[in-house]
Amino acid sequence: MIVRPLHPEDLARIERIEQGAMPSPWSGAALREEIGAANGFALVAACGETVCGYAFFRIVPPESELLHLVVDPEWRRRQVATTLLDRAMAELAAQGCIVCFLEVRASNAAALRLYARTGFVRTGTRKHYYSQPVEDALLLTRDMAPAGEERNEDTAGC
Repeated sequence: MIVRPLHPEDLARIERIEQGAMPSPWSGAALREEIGAANGFALVAACGETVCGYAFFRIVPPESELLHLVVDPEWRRRQVATTLLDRAMAELAAQGCIVCFLEVRASNAAALRLYARTGFVRTGTRKHYYSQPVEDALLLTRDMAPAGEERNEDTAGC
């Protein structure tokens, strides 16, 4: 598996994965908008010749936010998401980020296990954040500050 920056030519494959993997998939227009976002950062995991997962982030150093992480259902439970997150955290840290935030459905046990394994901790709840069905989001945070370096109070959370 190779993790690399997302390229515009990956869009068709990402759209197919999105439609087959997500209960409320992002539209092609939304995906294109993220690819072109000035403060966006996106990676894909390529398994052989095919994209098998992807992640979109927003960066406003020293903070970053994971917006979307998707793995093709055929490639789940093969460390694709873990590999994407590990590489992304290293890249974000290299760009000056010391914290990464994300929201996840409270009922998404698989994602919660993944995020816990990769260093995220629960730091809050957003009531009724999701629709279809209405559900709370859990706010998770990963501290990426180098050991021995404290975060500025401005980045200590919401």
